[in-house]
Amino acid sequence: MDIEFELLLSAKLVLAAFLGGIIGLERERDKNNMGIRTFACICVAACLFVSISAHLSEDSSAIARTLAAIATGLGFIGAGIIFRDERNMPKGLTTAAGLWTTSAVGVAIALNMYVLAFSATGLTLLIFFVNQFNWYRRFVAKLFSNKKE
Repeated sequence: MDIEFELLLSAKLVLAAFLGGIIGLERERDKNNMGIRTFACICVAACLFVSISAHLSEDSSAIARTLAAIATGLGFIGAGIIFRDERNMPKGLTTAAGLWTTSAVGVAIALNMYVLAFSATGLTLLIFFVNQFNWYRRFVAKLFSNKKE
């Protein structure tokens, strides 16, 4: 492996850290335990695993197995984040789903799907921020107010 190739892969890791950090910023703003560092690390790790896998083998099934392992591993991490609050309601689902999505952003970067990575980052942020909008809160209130009748 030549130095130019390693520098290219390193640039992908920096981009993964940046996009993962942006997603984590919103979680940290909400004072969740998972934040910029966690989301950035997840994104970098997914990018790194897929980059190494793609470099070691041209076999797409080997890369697919790496993708499956990442999805499985994030499922375990996500399960550890989700717990029940004092009302026995699940808590942490959005953060767990966000970590899973962030790993996919890292995978997209590793596979040179930069537009997809930026689009997924933007959509994830929109999903995280949507509950801050009054129109959304009114919509949800109206949606569930009919069920009380």
